Amino acid sequence: MRKIKIVTVLLSCILAFLVAVGTFTFRRAGNDFPTEKAVQDLKIISSKPHSVLHPEEREAVRNYLHDRLEELGGSPEILRYDDTVANVYCRFEPAGRDTSDSYLLLVAHLDSRFPEQTPKGTVCSYGAADDGYGLVVILELVRGALEYAADWNQGLKVLFTDSEERNLDGMRCALERSNSLFDNVGLAVNVEARGVKGPALLFETSGGNAALMDFYTDYAHSPYTYSMTSAVYEVMPNYTDFTLLKPLFPGYNFSVIDNLHYYHNDRDNFSNIHPESIAHYGVQLAPMLREYLTGKQYSDPEYFRSDDSRIVFTVPGLGTFNFTRTGYYLLNAVALALFVLTMSLYAAIGRVRMRNVLRNSLTVTCCGVLLAAALTGVVYAAARLSGVPFSLFSTKFLTWDWVLSLVVAGLTAYLYIRFFVSKVRKSDSFVFEHVLGLLLVMLVLSAVLLFTVGENFFLLLPALCAVVALLLHLFVYMNLMSLPALLLVEITGVSFLYNLYTALTVGSLGIVMFLAYFYLIIAASLVRCFMYQRR
Repeated sequence: MRKIKIVTVLLSCILAFLVAVGTFTFRRAGNDFPTEKAVQDLKIISSKPHSVLHPEEREAVRNYLHDRLEELGGSPEILRYDDTVANVYCRFEPAGRDTSDSYLLLVAHLDSRFPEQTPKGTVCSYGAADDGYGLVVILELVRGALEYAADWNQGLKVLFTDSEERNLDGMRCALERSNSLFDNVGLAVNVEARGVKGPALLFETSGGNAALMDFYTDYAHSPYTYSMTSAVYEVMPNYTDFTLLKPLFPGYNFSVIDNLHYYHNDRDNFSNIHPESIAHYGVQLAPMLREYLTGKQYSDPEYFRSDDSRIVFTVPGLGTFNFTRTGYYLLNAVALALFVLTMSLYAAIGRVRMRNVLRNSLTVTCCGVLLAAALTGVVYAAARLSGVPFSLFSTKFLTWDWVLSLVVAGLTAYLYIRFFVSKVRKSDSFVFEHVLGLLLVMLVLSAVLLFTVGENFFLLLPALCAVVALLLHLFVYMNLMSLPALLLVEITGVSFLYNLYTALTVGSLGIVMFLAYFYLIIAASLVRCFMYQRR
């Protein structure tokens, strides 16, 4: 029986890992959104660098986009503001109408990144992903939407901005000198890319996102989002065209979030594109476009404005969870109540001693902080030895950074499991005192985040799974429920940590491993609970 359980745990964890990395979700998006024409467009658009320092190549891309919109049946315009900045704009109306009461605005930028200095010299991006992905996704979305144009009740506007990479010049010019093209815009969607692969993440919305998130979770297929990334993005030095749009219009900002080795340099080229990532933008946005363009209720351009916000997060394979602020506070209260109940029951039957739980809380916290500090030091040293500037949130061009991270993760897991097994052999109570001590720390941190940032799902959800598993473990044969709890923790943790690592880069390895250490403790404890039922 023990061997069967070990095999079950291993196979289940492998399956959960595949779910976490999108094998059964966004990687299959190509089955539902055609990318053949998008890839053809992308090959032409990314054939040469077309930054603000490449006027002829940029003009060729601009003209190509103009001609493609014309082929689709539109009457596009090239809006020239000076010798360097010129946007492409096109408007599509419902059949038999010249204007609409409300419009959906699709935005992407047509320029590639200007030359950047890298360890191998000055290189130019070909703009295949940034922002070729945005351009070709929008073209394909427009083509698809025109197939049901007879059912439209609202209009569609397309704006391909110029010089986004240079201080958002194209969008600034449009807002300041062509403001009329934004008339009656009820919903804005910006399509960006940070790297060449991965899921297309809804990483930012405008403020007061209640109606926006309800709409997204109701109609997007294979949705992938964390509402907390909007708050994080606010304090980071990054910007996109949506930065200027979001104070003015309700809207969304989508992007793949890959590591920086394929961002703003010559690796952003056609040979490195990932059609499944292109398709994942499409499967989310296409049904949203259909609903907006055909639904009569969206004729009010104020429809998506709201004073309320939602807490939303995606757990791959399970779906996207959408909470009201009140509902999320209630979920936190339930988690806290269950923890207090579980702790009390374990103490009452003599399985744990409170002082040992508190001692474990202190030990786990100190070990986590020391681990984070040590690994930050390791990455800093590696960056200095490689001649790469170190940054906590954007360390670029550190060779073999993934190897470093995987070695660190593997070594940490190995050392911790050896420690855990040795402790368990000496005392069965250690499992419960150890994990309850951790859960106390996680719930305290969750409370701090809840009342400061407003979101804490990456701590709350794993903690809640572990608490429920421990509570059920008190009943004979209910130890089996520790396995689904473990898998949910793994899916949530792996997907979140991957996105966190790729967004913040290897410089954040200490922060990432701090959280990974927490998840590792929960995983080891739940495996132990699954393997053994104390009667």
